[in-house]
Amino acid sequence: MSQLITPTSSTPTPSPTPSPAIGASPTSFSFTAQQGGVNPATQALTISTTGGETLTWSASANAAWLTLSATSGTGTGSVTLTAATGSLATGTYNATITLSATGATTVSVPVTFTVTAAPVPPAIGASPTSFSFTAQQGGGNPATQALTISNTGGGTLTWSANDNAAWLTLSSTTGTGTRTVTLTAATGSLVTGTYNTTITLSATGATSVSVPVTFTVTAAPVPPAIGASPTSFSFTAQQGGGNPATQALTISNTGGGTLTWSANDNAAWLTLSATSGTGTGSVTLTAATGSLTAGTHSTTITLSATGTTSVSVPVTFTVAPASTTITLNSSSLSYSGVQDGSNPANQSVTVTSNGSWTASSNVSWLTLSPTSGSGNRTVTANVNLSNASVGSNSGTITVIGGGTTRTVSVTLTVTAASVTLSPSSLSFTATQGAANPASQTVSVSSNQTWTASDGATWLSLSPTSGSTNGTITASVNTANASLGSNSATITVTGGGITRTVSVTLTLNVPATSSATLMWDANAEPDLASYNIYRSNAQGVYGAPVATVPAGTVNYLATGLQVGSTYYFTVTAVDTAGNESIRSNEVSRSVF
Repeated sequence: MSQLITPTSSTPTPSPTPSPAIGASPTSFSFTAQQGGVNPATQALTISTTGGETLTWSASANAAWLTLSATSGTGTGSVTLTAATGSLATGTYNATITLSATGATTVSVPVTFTVTAAPVPPAIGASPTSFSFTAQQGGGNPATQALTISNTGGGTLTWSANDNAAWLTLSSTTGTGTRTVTLTAATGSLVTGTYNTTITLSATGATSVSVPVTFTVTAAPVPPAIGASPTSFSFTAQQGGGNPATQALTISNTGGGTLTWSANDNAAWLTLSATSGTGTGSVTLTAATGSLTAGTHSTTITLSATGTTSVSVPVTFTVAPASTTITLNSSSLSYSGVQDGSNPANQSVTVTSNGSWTASSNVSWLTLSPTSGSGNRTVTANVNLSNASVGSNSGTITVIGGGTTRTVSVTLTVTAASVTLSPSSLSFTATQGAANPASQTVSVSSNQTWTASDGATWLSLSPTSGSTNGTITASVNTANASLGSNSATITVTGGGITRTVSVTLTLNVPATSSATLMWDANAEPDLASYNIYRSNAQGVYGAPVATVPAGTVNYLATGLQVGSTYYFTVTAVDTAGNESIRSNEVSRSVF
């Protein structure tokens, strides 16, 4: 049986060869650059074979701003990545590098490119951009003018200013950031004519700015000439409605000498508040609708003066047909506040209308919100005390719509800030090593918030601030004081006002002491002074030990011996030298 069986031979099956695989390091990239600046540093992508066989690869990028140094290779290789800012705007850009190879899985490598904004260089701003001076030959110099220099760019602006004219002086020639430079033009010995120069503003990293300056020197004397401002007027009203607001014509002498002028017009609907005057004057123009028909009506105000050319000022009055109606719920508003204090509460005006309208204020301390609307709305009126003067301030809210004008008179009463202190002085007496003297108080009467301070280590205040009326307690610590007389000042400031209280501390050595004598003020109108009497025996007094003037209601008795009792009394003396009877007697025992 064994002879019939042929042994079989065994042939091993070969193992399959691993497929190629792409390795990429790093697996992502990030670039950063500044817009318009240099390109960022290149970066390297390493490609390797992580599988079997030979890797023949290709690389591609899908962004124009990304360049690869090699797009194909075999086996391990390095590809340099270059990111170019070019004309890219600020922002973050994304791209993908795709690595491919036959028989291998494609690998994607993400790339981001962040382009940041370039820093803004400083830039010189000049306001105004030109200057013009005028003066009369041999006359006074013209008023100074101000040039404001500012940084309209970024960074820090360090500037210099110069000009090449002897007649022009600059208050500053260098500076940093925003600054105002005063321009002074001097006529000196200049003859008539127009002189020109240029102020050159320079700064590192910024474009220089030129500010032209002209100086016109006119001949003297000059005859009078009529100046009119404005040079024309236009009124608008609604037929059958209220008259438009008055307007002001300013008449001035734009020449020399004395201008004596007259003004007249030929329209019944126009009234002038003045028809003659000398020098600068203001004429109020009042246009009355009366029975005027709808349309545009015209007239001319003629200004005349001896030795001058007449000036004509055209005036038009447009009367619109009646249509829009406007009513306001109030004809006046009243506010009050304290100088440098909080603004008063807002108030409002209700507008009832069947059309569109605008609202305006004619004073800087009053603002409105909203300033226009349609139909029924509420206008809030807000007051800013910092733009108003102490006393009575007046303004007007004007609401106009469809030729109809309605007004609300506004008054603002600003009370001046006030701070008063009582008493005007404090006096403390103590003995070295003994207990501190009793605290004393100062009454503050104010319509403002205030702060209090003192400049002495031996004196402390509580509180050091307050709102309107209050009381300050002054306490003495003799441990910080010197023997003898110590002086300090309590300073209270509020609303721009400063008031002071003088403080004295007499610190006696232990062998002696002092006492402060205080009395009620005499109310007689002819009071001249007070006499102070002191004795070691009750009821027995000699000559006065001191005389103090009227208005003083205290006296500091010093040098009192320890272990003794002293008696005091006070009399009042009038301007004729008459002395009152003695006051009640008080005593002080010194231990």
